[in-house]
Amino acid sequence: MWRWLGFALVALLAALLTVAVLAPAQWAAGAVRAGTGGRIDLAESSGSLWRGEATVVLASGSDPGASRASLPERLSWRLSPWQLLVGTLDLTLSHPSALAQPLTIRMSPGQPALLGATTLRLPASLLIGLGAPWNTVRPGGVITLNWDRLQLSPGRMQGALGAEWQFASSSLTPVSPFGHYRLVTNGQYPGTTLQLQTISGPLELTGSGTIGEGGRLRFEGLARPVPGTEPVIKTQLTGLISLLGPRRDSETATLRFGS
Repeated sequence: MWRWLGFALVALLAALLTVAVLAPAQWAAGAVRAGTGGRIDLAESSGSLWRGEATVVLASGSDPGASRASLPERLSWRLSPWQLLVGTLDLTLSHPSALAQPLTIRMSPGQPALLGATTLRLPASLLIGLGAPWNTVRPGGVITLNWDRLQLSPGRMQGALGAEWQFASSSLTPVSPFGHYRLVTNGQYPGTTLQLQTISGPLELTGSGTIGEGGRLRFEGLARPVPGTEPVIKTQLTGLISLLGPRRDSETATLRFGS
């Protein structure tokens, strides 16, 4: 009896190991979907939990009528099963156009999560999938996020992080592109400081703000045509400027987010 029980346990262990090795990529997709409340989905996933690929989809919610937008080309991942045996998540993400270099993510019990240096480039149109106000603005161009190395822990972040919006456009104005913008931070959260700068273009967006405990955002700035902009261009920017905030004068709108 004990001999047969031993054989049964060995067979069960072998079956469990086989399932673990061949775990489908849909398991990863389900975990991401559940962990983000349906706002991020790994569609058309293939491969295994340990090495697979999928199309990244952003959604404004989990309901069937939610706005959705997908990232061109497919994201691939590699997860080390051996590191998991010692309690460490060792994940590498790759994308042919969105990631300048593979993104490494490492998490160990009791330690901050570490994100390796990379540059993330996303089509601004992907923001439409987040719903209002992006589905009204319908932004175009390229959003770039870059960081040297990030340390993430519950309610905390450290690391140099910056963002740019290049070739900015919108369905609310025929002026395309209307600017190139940069957001500079002090590389920590909470207590994050934000500085919005205009690099080029006929629409000037400037301002500053902070992000405090609990993600409380306070930001104030201005949106206005760059001095010397041709009158016809100013007129074509009017609709977009009016949407960005209340009018301060005939050409300028006040940007105000948070409280």
